[in-house]
Amino acid sequence: MSSRQGAEAGPAGYEALRKLADSRGLDIPSSHRGAVGQGVTWAKRRLLHPIEPLQHALLERQSRFNAALVSWLAQLPRNPVKESREALFPLVAPVFKGDEALGWRLSALSWQGEALLARQQAWNRAAVEALVAAAEVWPRWTDPVIAQCTALASGADVVEAAWGRQKGRMASVFWREAWRRQIAFHHAFAEALKRALGAAKPKMLLPTPAEYEAWWTVHERASRAPAETVKSTQGPRFSLAVPAYETPEPYLRACIESVLAQTYPDWQLCIVDDGSRGSGVEHVVRAYARREPRIVFERLARNVGIARATNAALAHATGDFVAFLDHDDVLAPRALEVVAQHMADAPEGEVFYSDEDKIDAHGVRHAPSFKPALSPDLLRSVNYICHFLVVRTRLLQEVGGIRPGFEGAQDHELLLRLVERTQRFHHIPEVLYHWRVHAGSTSSDASAKPAASEAGRRAVEEHLQRQAEAGTVETTEPGVYRVRYPLVEASRVSLLLHGGQEGTEARDTRELLGRMGYPALEVRAACTAPAAEAFSLLTAEDPRVRGVLIPRAGGHAAMLNALVRESSGELLLFLERGCIPAEPGALEELVSQVLRPGYGAIGGTLVREDGLLDSAGWVLGVGSGVSPLFAGLPDPALTVLGGSRWVRNLSAVPSTCLMIRRSLFEQVGGFDEEDSEAGCAVALCARVRQRGLRILGTPHARWVRRARSLLPPLSPKEWERLRQQALPGTAGADPFYHPGLSKEQADGRLLGNG
Repeated sequence: MSSRQGAEAGPAGYEALRKLADSRGLDIPSSHRGAVGQGVTWAKRRLLHPIEPLQHALLERQSRFNAALVSWLAQLPRNPVKESREALFPLVAPVFKGDEALGWRLSALSWQGEALLARQQAWNRAAVEALVAAAEVWPRWTDPVIAQCTALASGADVVEAAWGRQKGRMASVFWREAWRRQIAFHHAFAEALKRALGAAKPKMLLPTPAEYEAWWTVHERASRAPAETVKSTQGPRFSLAVPAYETPEPYLRACIESVLAQTYPDWQLCIVDDGSRGSGVEHVVRAYARREPRIVFERLARNVGIARATNAALAHATGDFVAFLDHDDVLAPRALEVVAQHMADAPEGEVFYSDEDKIDAHGVRHAPSFKPALSPDLLRSVNYICHFLVVRTRLLQEVGGIRPGFEGAQDHELLLRLVERTQRFHHIPEVLYHWRVHAGSTSSDASAKPAASEAGRRAVEEHLQRQAEAGTVETTEPGVYRVRYPLVEASRVSLLLHGGQEGTEARDTRELLGRMGYPALEVRAACTAPAAEAFSLLTAEDPRVRGVLIPRAGGHAAMLNALVRESSGELLLFLERGCIPAEPGALEELVSQVLRPGYGAIGGTLVREDGLLDSAGWVLGVGSGVSPLFAGLPDPALTVLGGSRWVRNLSAVPSTCLMIRRSLFEQVGGFDEEDSEAGCAVALCARVRQRGLRILGTPHARWVRRARSLLPPLSPKEWERLRQQALPGTAGADPFYHPGLSKEQADGRLLGNG
């Protein structure tokens, strides 16, 4: 497993937190301030080493409390509120009462030690209260509970709270180092509690720069074409549009040099200075233009903004295609050559885009972004296409170029207009663009430019209006959006429960109904003979519910088809018994998505009881043929393939959580009863896609999956048959995955970085 996943991706989900729970011992970090700093670090270690036994004594009881806290957090789904409070509160006090020797040693250090221990006890009490409050609402979260988690994080530094701004005194240094591990645990616990409730920020699970370099060194060399390919290429002419403003000279030169270094010769570089206050940009570009006739330069009299400056650059374009390049970014040497090769393979293409990564001030490449094929719903969630973008000039002129008023999200707004006009988008699965990271840039942190995020939200909103689609657009995090599609009417839903643990059928069904408020609902639950009587009693309580006796000899697909025959709803939701909604509106989200014109089957996101992802849809051609997307990662997560909380178009979704219109289900012939458990869902989704309908996975319909059964692997024979149905003409490659990622499991690891 790549180090970017860490222990949190392990089976229990809390291994890293368990290690932090033992806060005994001094971990004085090395200084980054040269020889002087290293000397200070050495002195600290020498001075504080004799006091380490005292630190152990101080934090022995606290470490036991920490361990108990983690243990109860791991059991959150089954936590009786009263029992957890009674078990934890006796451990809140961080030191043993009546330990006279320990008390004397504390006094010898300073009276502030008592203030610190009081702060620690207050934090412990707040942690218990937050955990108990979480147990009362799990798996959902409420604003008050999240506020408690936030307060835990903001109050994590109990040393700062106890000592204020007093620095440098020996006692202060001791307390700071003695509590370093404990403070780290405070932060980690607050984040883990939010994550268990599904309200944490995305966990960054990207490869380290060293891991990424090892990957691209091998894979980029393997993809490199022979030099004679360049000579024989009779391809299009590219016009690169570069708006510039106050660009630091080293970055501007690197940008221009990356174009001059292209192995493909037929290009034009159009640079427009957007009214920079100084003459640095003009001086640099004109010097290059005097030596290179393919460079065109214009300086605007005043600053008009990036949209109008880009349009000014487009006015100079004479190429067949326009490529967009930011003034401080760089292209891979073969970028234009590779694009031209793909254009030769797809001459009907209108829009081409590649993968990208980021580059820092030292030239280190990191944070790669690997992309799927055209995914219209993903594009509404986030600008996943971004760089390197190449558009046919004629099409760009038809849509009106770049629209002013969306600065910071002007490329996202353009892409939304392009996808309204054409579906001829072609993804190039190679890293051809290096996005410069520096302070204040969107590449460094999307939250650095909140106006850009709002511009993106408005772009999606106006896109919906142009498409005559009703919906409201919300920002879920900077640059990421959720479209809420309206429920015009409450269509009748047949909730078809299957699988799960035997002996708990009626109990699980009763619990599920207690968590759902959808008005037009009927439930048909597969059951065996021993559970039939319990279902009869449940039907007497709630006439919407009926158990369906399923012979043990039948297969999974036969069971699902039998449930459909016993139901009457317009919409069918196949749901594994034991799954419960992780947030309000999960069922409503599925309904609103499946009723959209052009959509066939909708899947939700499944999370485990320990907060790790179980599935965000299925990827085909990975593992034995089917692999759950992002399985085993923290929820939410941000990977090389993007975020687990992004709405995505998919090739298939599992019957664990699958909604489809009854009429469509019948048109495609239902589930094939000759297929395996996984195979029947893959085949159903394939027949849906063959009708030109989309498959969608939505993270806004999250369900906690209590069953931990593994997906039985497909046999090679079955997968070959399904591959021909589901992925015709793709050599078994899922268009919504990436060839540079793991072929063993679809968890976002780089290929070969297992």
